[in-house]
Amino acid sequence: MPFRGIKNKVKILFAEDVMVHNIMAKEILRKEGLEFDSQLVETKEAFKEALQEFKPDLVISDFMMPDFTGMEALLLTITFNPAIPVIILTGSISEEVAVECMRSGATNYVIKENLIRLPFAVKEALQKKIALSEQRKAILALQESESRLQTITMAVGDAIIMIDNDGLISFWNPAAEKIFGFTEKEAQGKNLHELIAPSEYHEAFYTNFDTFRQSGEGEAVGRILELEAIRKNGARIYVSLKLSAVKIKELWHAVGIVSDITERKNAAEELMSAKIRVEASDRLKTAFINNISYEVRTPLNGILGFSELISQSDLSDQEKNQYSTLIKMSSARLLKTMTSYMDISMIVSGTMAIQYKPFDLQHLLHALLDQFKPICLVKGLELFLKTPEQKPPLILNSDAEILSKIISHLLDNAVKFTRKGQISFGYAKKTSGLEFFIKDTGIGISKEIQPRIFDHFIQEETSFTRTYDGSGLGLSIARGLVELLGGEIRLQSEKGAGSEFRFTFPYKKVELMVTESKKKKKDIPNVQNPVILVAEDDESNYLLLEILLKKAGIRIIRAANGKEAIECSRKHPEISLVLMDMKMPELSGMEAMNEIKSFRNDLPIIAVTAFAMSGDEKNALDSGFDDYIPKPIRLEKLLEIIQKFL
Repeated sequence: MPFRGIKNKVKILFAEDVMVHNIMAKEILRKEGLEFDSQLVETKEAFKEALQEFKPDLVISDFMMPDFTGMEALLLTITFNPAIPVIILTGSISEEVAVECMRSGATNYVIKENLIRLPFAVKEALQKKIALSEQRKAILALQESESRLQTITMAVGDAIIMIDNDGLISFWNPAAEKIFGFTEKEAQGKNLHELIAPSEYHEAFYTNFDTFRQSGEGEAVGRILELEAIRKNGARIYVSLKLSAVKIKELWHAVGIVSDITERKNAAEELMSAKIRVEASDRLKTAFINNISYEVRTPLNGILGFSELISQSDLSDQEKNQYSTLIKMSSARLLKTMTSYMDISMIVSGTMAIQYKPFDLQHLLHALLDQFKPICLVKGLELFLKTPEQKPPLILNSDAEILSKIISHLLDNAVKFTRKGQISFGYAKKTSGLEFFIKDTGIGISKEIQPRIFDHFIQEETSFTRTYDGSGLGLSIARGLVELLGGEIRLQSEKGAGSEFRFTFPYKKVELMVTESKKKKKDIPNVQNPVILVAEDDESNYLLLEILLKKAGIRIIRAANGKEAIECSRKHPEISLVLMDMKMPELSGMEAMNEIKSFRNDLPIIAVTAFAMSGDEKNALDSGFDDYIPKPIRLEKLLEIIQKFL
């Protein structure tokens, strides 16, 4: 049964002009078990029509017919559908003709004298057709699959990269081009790691790649790794890599799916950085609270303790003087601490303003020299002021208070951390401005701590926070104030060999300085028996002013609030100066001052405030006050202002 395995009924188109030959051919095929339908044609036109309508699975054509030849039938069939097999059936055929038929596309040929071969030729033709059909289906399916795979690999957002057994790139999809910047043409055939991997990964790759080439195994296979990669432009990015091993023709290849996770990584790092900043902020707040507690309670302990002791009746004059000195020292330390906290809060919040006014630089530096000399003398330290010769005096237009604070904090730091030797400070002229220096022979600062020495509450060692008193804000305040003025501060130090701080100070030189106080001294007449109105609601503050002024031989009138201050100014024309507290009930000092100036514009009114922040003096003067004095009030400053106006 030669046709075993051919299950479906087939359709055969016969082209034959001799009926008996056709009958014999069909009989032989049926006898061998082939189930088929057939149609017989004798002319070319009928053959064409049968191809269209009958749609045969097989054509068996006589080679020589009166109307057309088997070669023509072959060519017509191939033109209509090259998948239809054609068998040439002839009485006699030369070898040349047979070769020509086969070359032209005939599936086989059978000589009529040996018609018994026909079933085998038909079976072979049908099997070949079925095989070609299956192959065509497989090819189409493969093409469809490849097309689908190509569509996916082209459209996917992740890079898909394949390297061969030599580590060279054999596949590079558009997403890989987008992520890394290299086109497919630029990437194909290149060593993957040389192309996109940072140099620090190369050694590990080459160490493990030989194992992968032989076994398809490795530390990275089957895992998801987060790595750094390099783009074409040299930029580093973070990528996620999932690596798989594929065996092709007995050789191991690697396929990697790569995702760009730079944004996610940066976001995670920013989140971690924010977490660290929050934790650092919490620690800073804790340090701030602890520091306030220590730096406020310590001098308060001295003030309260010695205030209680000084009232005892059995004390000698020497003890009273000693206790009084200690109370003053503790008070000065407390005031300095509170001023530091106010300064740093204004620097951090950006609310500190620069007050540009002309001042004599040499006078400012000598005042600082006089201020710190006694402290250095107690510690056995030498203090030197070194400045270039300057004639006439160097008058600058800048903020003298801020400059004084910067140098004070740096001198205070030098005195605090210098046990023996000397301290020098001064300035030198530079093309960009002035460069100030503060140099000591103290304990020095280690290289490790230097990058953080300008941070809040930082000292060389934690233990020093008790060995050396202070808020730990001096250097951070100095840096903040230097930067506020537009300068830069830097440090040179070696552990055990002292420190030197230098900072630049941009300034404008003033050729002629006529101070406002000199103008006022010329315009204001001398008052023989001054009467001062003290507008103050706090009882203790008033009593202090009363004692200070009475000792100076000055008569005073008191107003407990803003309204009383206005009434007293109306009732007592003999009042020659007003000390006006800024914060009072009924009416504020500002409101009371404005009202008094409306009917006594020539009356000097001095603002007195506990809000001694940088810029308050300018605000007070700009608002109409004639001068400004901060609390706590010092007798020298109070008398200086009174003498200035009276």
